[in-house]
Amino acid sequence: MAWIAKTFTEQPLPYESLRSLVRDGDLLLWKPVGLPGRIIAWGTRSCYSHASMAAWRHGRLWNLEMVQWRGGQHVHLSQQIARYPGSCAVWRPRNLAFDGVGAVHEMLWLMGQNYGWWDLARIAVRNVLPHCVLPQAVDSDDPEVPRVCSASYHWAARIGGGIAPCPGKADLDVSPRDLYAGGFADYLGTPVLA
Repeated sequence: MAWIAKTFTEQPLPYESLRSLVRDGDLLLWKPVGLPGRIIAWGTRSCYSHASMAAWRHGRLWNLEMVQWRGGQHVHLSQQIARYPGSCAVWRPRNLAFDGVGAVHEMLWLMGQNYGWWDLARIAVRNVLPHCVLPQAVDSDDPEVPRVCSASYHWAARIGGGIAPCPGKADLDVSPRDLYAGGFADYLGTPVLA
């Protein structure tokens, strides 16, 4: 992925150490695993192919995400770290006014919702063919609108967190790259299991 200019140096950290730093609403960005992930990363010009949200519930750290074929789901973050070692990067929203608890509350509304296939195609076309004219996406506060992973994070951060990660961009046009390249969050580390 030579077209990617990283603005950070990856820092692997033991999962247990990084876990203690993670807050509700932190951004989790995932490197591609398999061909579909590589196609998404290429199509969005990113080193990441997936975005999700960290959430604390009953002393457990959860990964709230929107996934192809499954839609909105929540899984234990430690299970995802074990399943996809070295693939997750934890990012902290910079703005101190960001309400991580509120963002998680809204993200939970998306669990069980459908995946936004049309938006995935539109985001890829906009990134690969930037001069192509496509219908402008419009923000919706409705949690039942199908969204891709990055649009889900953006929606929950905007509605519940009080901060739009990519000001001026509609939720449905946001890619994983937009979430980190625009300065919304700072990289904390990449969790690895001991």
